[in-house]
Amino acid sequence: MKKNFLFFFILCIIAFGGISVSAQCDPNTTSPIKCSYYNEGYQDGAGDAANNRNSDYRRYRNKYERKYEDNYRDGYNAGYDSGRPAASRWTYSQRSAYDSGYTIGQSDRRRSSQSRANENSPGQYDQNIGLYFQQGYYDGFNGRQRQYDVPITGLPPIYPPNPGGGPSGTASWDGRVDDRANIIIRGSSIYAENVSGNGVQINYQNVNGSLPQRATTISARRTEGRGQVSVIQQPNRSNNFTAIVQVHDPKSGAGNYKIEISWERSANVEEPYRSGSVSWRGRVDQTVNIMISGGDVQSQDMSGGGLSNVTHNINGYLARRPGSVNVRKRGGRGTVTVLQQPSWENDFTAIVQIFDPNSGADNYEIEISW
Repeated sequence: MKKNFLFFFILCIIAFGGISVSAQCDPNTTSPIKCSYYNEGYQDGAGDAANNRNSDYRRYRNKYERKYEDNYRDGYNAGYDSGRPAASRWTYSQRSAYDSGYTIGQSDRRRSSQSRANENSPGQYDQNIGLYFQQGYYDGFNGRQRQYDVPITGLPPIYPPNPGGGPSGTASWDGRVDDRANIIIRGSSIYAENVSGNGVQINYQNVNGSLPQRATTISARRTEGRGQVSVIQQPNRSNNFTAIVQVHDPKSGAGNYKIEISWERSANVEEPYRSGSVSWRGRVDQTVNIMISGGDVQSQDMSGGGLSNVTHNINGYLARRPGSVNVRKRGGRGTVTVLQQPSWENDFTAIVQIFDPNSGADNYEIEISW
């Protein structure tokens, strides 16, 4: 009790002139103890801004009690703002929109695993202010600390699309074939090669979507042409998920063909479980998502100053079945979490997120296994 009384006494001295601080809290409208915490936070925030540190009042959590956290936080934010150029500070409306989104994002995180940022964005915000609401929502939903006065340039989805391609898609091909030609599709690429005859001529070819690195069923339909069109190779892991459609023109001379190709995810088919792992290294500034689908690994910079020096090695294959992915950090100062486990809903894609809260970039080394 004596120790706490002495601590409050010292804080009151700071607040009322024992130590020089800029005028911040009005003791006529706020209790001396609350003003003391506010002013202490103000000094720490101003110091962090002057030393070009990121805004994070929680690094001083040993300086305040839980019931006075709001007073310390408000003082810290005011002090941090005072040490930054006025042009870089958020307006009151921007900060309020961010805080509103943050609170709703936290609530959705506690209740479910599905982001509803677009549904919950209030209609009273114009497009620019709405971006601050969404940034707050994403930070709250992802469990990040509040961060003010950072550039808002547009927001990525909380769960990025499957890097191995969507569950369905189409391709179109138009050309001339003499005898036999193969139309080959892998990922978002399409090309034709002559098998026999006097060659193949390509007039037009296009892929709408991407052929996924998953068990998928290809179908082909001839909309113009005199010969036969058939699928001679379905994509699977043994052929690196490559589909082949063959055109056979049996008559003399070349014939004109137009072909529509489509694919759908193989329904209710689970691949056998296969253990595997990914070793990943890279330099991260703020937030990066690592996405694993089948034998494909991609890294996406979600926010911050960029991603560099990325290397990875995959051993095995993330099978098309619900599973449990684990991650272990071997190097790096921030946090590493499994943001999304593979399931039917996400086409069996695992997402691991690295969050680096400090200013500047840091080197990370992580091990992902299943």
